[in-house]
Amino acid sequence: MDPLLKSLLMPLPLLLLWLLLAAVLCTFKRKAGLWLLFPAIVALWLGSSSAVTERLAARLELRYPTYQSSAGVDNIIVLGCYHSDYTYLPLSSRLAECSLARLTEAIMLWHQHPEARLIVSGHLTGLSGNHTQLAADFAIALGVHEHKILRLTEPTNTQQEAASAAPLLVDQRNVLVTSAIHMPRAKRWFDYYGANVTAAPAHYQVRRPVAEHGIAGYLPSPQGIRTLTLAHYEYLGLWQQRLKLWWDPENP
Repeated sequence: MDPLLKSLLMPLPLLLLWLLLAAVLCTFKRKAGLWLLFPAIVALWLGSSSAVTERLAARLELRYPTYQSSAGVDNIIVLGCYHSDYTYLPLSSRLAECSLARLTEAIMLWHQHPEARLIVSGHLTGLSGNHTQLAADFAIALGVHEHKILRLTEPTNTQQEAASAAPLLVDQRNVLVTSAIHMPRAKRWFDYYGANVTAAPAHYQVRRPVAEHGIAGYLPSPQGIRTLTLAHYEYLGLWQQRLKLWWDPENP
C-alpha cells in the first residue's frame, strides 16, 4: 500500500478530516453541520481515551499468552519493525521502540537457549540502512554469538517474512517473536506457509487489566491515540489478510 494512502487511513487523519468536513458544513447548513460535528467530537474523545483504545488492543494482544520457556528451541525468529537512518544516533536509539522490544525479548530467549539460531528479518523500503544488520549488531552487542545469527534481508512485509522463513523451520522447534498486537496476523501467515511456530509476544500496549482504568483513563491522551493507531493498523492488516486468502487462497 502506498505510504501516503496508509497514513491517510490512520485514525487521527480520518478524525481530523471528519471534523473539518463538519466545520465546513456548519458554514452552509448549520443544523446538518452540528449533527456531523457532535459525533466527530465524541469519536475523537473516545478514540484518544486509553480505557477505550486498550480494549481494542487487548482483543489482539491477549490472544496468545506470554511465552514460557521449557523445552529446547532450534530457531528464534524475530520480525523486523523500524529504524532510523541517522548514524549520529547510538545503535539503541536508531532502532525504533517496537524493534527494541522485539529484539530484547528474542535475545533474552536466546540466552535461555544458546543452542538456538536467531533469525532476524525485514527490509525497509525508503531507508538506506540495513535493518537486519542493525538488528544483528544489537544482538551481538548483547551477547549473541555472530555465527548463531541468520539474516533474512529481502522480505519487506509480514507475509514475505513468513514465506522466507518457513522453509528454514521444517521439523524444528521454533519460537516467533513480534509485537503482541501484531502476533495474530503474523502467526496466521506462518501457519499458512506451514511453519510450526510458538508465539512469544513482546512490546505490549496493554500493561494492566483494562477494568482497572479510573476516570483518568477516559480522558484524551497521546497514549490513547497511539494505541488506537496501532490497533487500527492491525485490524486493517487482518482485513487485508483475510481478503487475500479469500480471493486467492493458493497464491495470496
